[in-house]
Amino acid sequence: LVVVSEVMSHLRSVSLGVWVKCGSRSEPPEIAGISHFIEHLLFKGTRSRSAAEIAEAIDSVGGQLDAFTEKEFVGFYARVLDEHLPLAFELLSDIVQNPTFPEVEMKREREVIFEEINMVEDSPQDLILDLHLENFWKGHPLGRPISGTKQTVRTITRKDVRNFFHKYYHAGNIVIAAAGNIKHSQVHKLAERYFSDLNGGNAVPAGPPPRACAGRHIRQKSHLEQTHLCLGTISPSVTSEQRYCCHLMNHILGGGVSSRLFQNIREKRGLVYSIYSMLSLYRDAGSLAVYAGTAPEKAAQVVNLVLKEFKRMRQDLVSAEELKRAKDYVKGSLMLGLESSSSRMAHLAQQMIYYERLYKLEEILEAVERVTARDIRDLANTVFDSSYIALTVLSSKDGVDLQNISMDV
Repeated sequence: LVVVSEVMSHLRSVSLGVWVKCGSRSEPPEIAGISHFIEHLLFKGTRSRSAAEIAEAIDSVGGQLDAFTEKEFVGFYARVLDEHLPLAFELLSDIVQNPTFPEVEMKREREVIFEEINMVEDSPQDLILDLHLENFWKGHPLGRPISGTKQTVRTITRKDVRNFFHKYYHAGNIVIAAAGNIKHSQVHKLAERYFSDLNGGNAVPAGPPPRACAGRHIRQKSHLEQTHLCLGTISPSVTSEQRYCCHLMNHILGGGVSSRLFQNIREKRGLVYSIYSMLSLYRDAGSLAVYAGTAPEKAAQVVNLVLKEFKRMRQDLVSAEELKRAKDYVKGSLMLGLESSSSRMAHLAQQMIYYERLYKLEEILEAVERVTARDIRDLANTVFDSSYIALTVLSSKDGVDLQNISMDV
């Protein structure tokens, strides 16, 4: 069991997280969505508490209790006043060690997850990103939506849930992280007190990395006014030494209102309302994707302009001004993002999950500062290779004009 903590003595709050190193990537295809299903079910009752009693326990101290599922981990966390840290430990330990998985709650929560899936289906901006990764990493669990599908969630049994839970929820696969007005010795004593009964075991391997699948994928969906576009390619992984360079390149390309995509496609030409680029970084793989929503008759022009920006990234060095602005943004957003106990706790946990060590803030800032314009161009020549670029389209039209568009960069 890994326990990590950071003192933030100027705060009165404490954030405590229990991070389990399994997510949708860990799932067999026939039970896709089970990690997310279990995350929901752990709040539905333990051997000593009902779902209502769990809610009452955290409300009684004015705290927050929540959870989330990602592709490579699941997190359960509480935020309380420093004096209530023992309660947070006791409550989280109960939830992740003593769930009962009641059949009646499984039936009810399955319906809740169906509504989550419906919500994505009704949100084109979310749906197209799921479609992109599903096609880009075809046949790999990183390409599947975290919630699974209605078909897979419908077939998950209580036995499946219990087996998956026991396989991954053990000491060798869990990180406990705390940040706030704490003492390290107190955190370690509480962790020992409340988590010493966890079964032992080793971290479960992640499995092989995905293979990028280029190409075009067009899905027609009625009642859409806009055509939604996603142009995606590979990127360095979250553990790569190039990750800082990648974040800078992404920001310059489409990370904000001063980015090239926003300025050249929205501000100068008025072709879109929303356009941006984003990174999806995992242990051994990554994807950089550009999203844009536009009128159907303008879609081909927008795709060509995005490809033009890819090409410019490959050919020309970014300006000194652009690079400085990107570095200031990345460093500033990092420092501002770590001012709360909850964000600092998450930062600690993810460093232990991916690097098995803690990077000082100064180390990260220095690594960002070391990136050069040539580094970005070199990375762009790898990332924006035509053999990796995939186009995903969601539109009420047939997209014939996009089927024949040249994807050469």
